[in-house]
Amino acid sequence: MGGVSIGVALLLVTPAIYLVVRVAGIGVDQATALLFRPRTGQLLWRTVQLAVVVTAASTLMGVVLAWCVVRGVARGRAVVIALLAAPLAIPSYVSGFVWTRLFPGFEGLWAAALVLTLVCYPLVMLPTIALLSGAGRAEEDAARTLGCGPVGAFVRVTLPRVRAGVIAGGLLVALYTISDFGGPAIVRFEPFTVGIYNAYNGTLDRSVAALYGLVLAVFAMVLAVGERRVRRRVDSRPSPMRPRTAENRPTAWGMIVATGVVGVCVPVAGLLRELSESRRLGFDGVGELLAWIIPYARTTTVLSVQAAIVIAVLAIPLAFFISRPRSRTGDAVEMVSYLGYTLPGVTVALAMVFVGTRALPELYLTATMLIATYVVLFMPVCLGPVRSSVDAVAPAVSEVSRTLGAGPLATAIRVQLPLATPAVLAGSALAFLSVAKELPATLMLAPIGTRTLATDMWSLNNDMNYGRAAVLGLVLIVVSSIPTAVLSALFGRARQT
Repeated sequence: MGGVSIGVALLLVTPAIYLVVRVAGIGVDQATALLFRPRTGQLLWRTVQLAVVVTAASTLMGVVLAWCVVRGVARGRAVVIALLAAPLAIPSYVSGFVWTRLFPGFEGLWAAALVLTLVCYPLVMLPTIALLSGAGRAEEDAARTLGCGPVGAFVRVTLPRVRAGVIAGGLLVALYTISDFGGPAIVRFEPFTVGIYNAYNGTLDRSVAALYGLVLAVFAMVLAVGERRVRRRVDSRPSPMRPRTAENRPTAWGMIVATGVVGVCVPVAGLLRELSESRRLGFDGVGELLAWIIPYARTTTVLSVQAAIVIAVLAIPLAFFISRPRSRTGDAVEMVSYLGYTLPGVTVALAMVFVGTRALPELYLTATMLIATYVVLFMPVCLGPVRSSVDAVAPAVSEVSRTLGAGPLATAIRVQLPLATPAVLAGSALAFLSVAKELPATLMLAPIGTRTLATDMWSLNNDMNYGRAAVLGLVLIVVSSIPTAVLSALFGRARQT
C-alpha cells in the first residue's frame, strides 16, 4: 500500500508545486512584501472568521441531525437522509443567489456563514450517521440506568466513540469553507478565494493569486496537523453490542423538517420562482424538455460515478497507510492529501492545465485528466470518513487475525475493510455529490463537446436565461440525491441485520 499511497500523494501535491513555481518567479523580496501587506492580513482574518463560524455551526448541526436520523427515525430513513443531504447538491452560488433574491440586503459575514453552513453540515452528518449506524449502545444503556437522560447519555458516552468521524467531517467543512468562491462572492463577502479570483482577473500577472493560493495551502496543512493531533487523543473504539431499533421522536422529526425547509425548500422555491417568471424556456412539451435534459444528466452521472469509484479505490489504501502504525511518511502523505481540497477549483484546474500542456499533452482535454483533477480536488471528502472508520477498528481485532496466520494485507481486506464499508459508501456518496456540482475544473478540462448539468447551468446563467438554468438546477438536485438515497437504504438494512 505504501507505493500506491506515495504515488497518489505525488498527484495530490501537483497544485502546490505549480503555485511554488509561480511564486518563485517573483523573488523572495517581492513575495515577502506582498505577503505582509495589510490587504493580505484582511483577507486572512475574514477567511479565519468564516471558517470558524461555519465549522462550528456545521458540526453542531451535523451531530444533532445524525442523532435525529439514527435514534429518532424508525421508518423512512432513506428518504430522510436523502432530504438532509440534498443541500450538498445545491451549489453555494445558487443558494446565495436565491437568498439574495428573496431577502434584499442579504450580504456580509453572517450571510456567507448561513449559505455555507447549509451546504456543509452534511459533511459532518453523513460520516457521523455511518459511525452511529454501526455503534453499539451497551454503555449508553448503562448510563441510562444510572439516571442519565437520552441526550446526556449520548453526549457523555456515545459521542466520544464517534468523535473521530465528527472531527474528520469538521476538517472537511473548514477546508471547503476556505476554498469556496461562489457563496461568499454572491453575498459580497471577500475571503481569500474572492481575493484570488480578483487577482486573476485584475492583472496579467498571476503571481499574487499564486501567493494567496500558497497561503491557503499552508492554512490547510495547519488544519490537517491540528486535526491529526486531536484525533490521536480520541478514543473511537466501537461498543461491541448490536444497535437497538430506533424510535420515532417528535423532537427529532421537528428538527429534520425545520432543516429541510431552510436548507432545501428555500433554494428549490427560489429556483421554481425563477422558472415561473421566465419567458424563455422555449419547450413545446415534456418530450422536448426530457430530450434536452437527459444528455446532460447522463454525462453528469457517468462522470460522477467514474470519479467516485476512482476516488474510493485510491482512498482505501491511503486510509490504511496513514492509520496504524503511525509514521512520518504517513503524516506527510495525509497532509498533502488535503491541499487540493483547500484551493479554489480554478487554481487546481490551472495547475492541471499546466501539467497537461507541458508534460502530458496526450492526456490534455481527456476524461482521464478530468478524473485525475477530481481526485486532487475531492480526495479528502472520501478519505476522511474511511480513515476515521479504519482508526475506529479495535487493534485487538487485527491482532487476532494476525495470530490466526493472516498477513497485514489479508487482515486489511478480510477484517478491517468490511468493517469500514459504511464509511467507504459514505465517502463515495460525498465524492459523487462534489463532482456532480463541480464547475471550474469541468469547464477548463472537460473533453471537447462534454457538457454537464453544472456547466450548462453556468452558461445559461451568464446568458441571463434564468428559467432554463433553474430547470437544470432542479435536475442536478434530483441526480445528486440518488447516491444518498441508496446509501441510507444500505444503512437501514445494516441496522436490521
